[in-house]
Amino acid sequence: MSQTQDVKAFARERGAHLVGIAPVERFVEGPVGHRPGDLLPGARSVVVVALRLFQSVLDLREICRESELIPADVLPDVQAHYYRRTHYETVNWGLQLIGHQVAYWLSEAGHDVMPTPVTYDVGDLSSRVPGYYAPFSHRHAAVAAGLGEFGRNNLLLTPKYGPRQRFNSVITTAELEPDPILDEGLCRGDECDACRKAWPDCFGELYSWSMAGTTFEMASFDGCAPDYPCGGGGCIRVCPVGAKNAVS
Repeated sequence: MSQTQDVKAFARERGAHLVGIAPVERFVEGPVGHRPGDLLPGARSVVVVALRLFQSVLDLREICRESELIPADVLPDVQAHYYRRTHYETVNWGLQLIGHQVAYWLSEAGHDVMPTPVTYDVGDLSSRVPGYYAPFSHRHAAVAAGLGEFGRNNLLLTPKYGPRQRFNSVITTAELEPDPILDEGLCRGDECDACRKAWPDCFGELYSWSMAGTTFEMASFDGCAPDYPCGGGGCIRVCPVGAKNAVS
């Protein structure tokens, strides 16, 4: 197998559900300081990996609903803890581990690498950055790696899982074979609009946004609703794309 096939197979063996490769040229219009070459001089490729989410956890509004032990006023916090531990902390650490293993593999093959953090929500750090911008965007990297497309909900949709996955990226000087950009029109737009119908206070006007030669129709995002469980992946839960594969 080629080195590209080898590194993809390695990532899958370590648990990745999706793997894609992006050339750094697809990030040329990205913000200065956040492009692959800004983070790793001489970078040529970005390896993007994903772990899927469970629909049963997304439907967490039913968790402990009839509990004889947990008071009703405490239940939302219990549900939030359940979601945060299973769909953020555990998935993030799984992605972090896979990303570092891929980085070690590439490093041992003689290439420079830059592993990246999975999430930027650490204490109040993200809130101190206007717009909540992270050092590197895994969603945009996933588009560049041909794994998915942006939906109206501002989430990255993949053909298999819709918005039900999280991503991590490894920047490397290895010249790997890139995957083609996906252009399947996964978001159903007006035919669906489930995200904006379910959470009208979160999404605003539609606008067009382009990346790597593909244009996406997205809705302006005003932030997650303060009432739980929308904060527990509500817009992910209602999206029909990939729902048939969102097994428990």
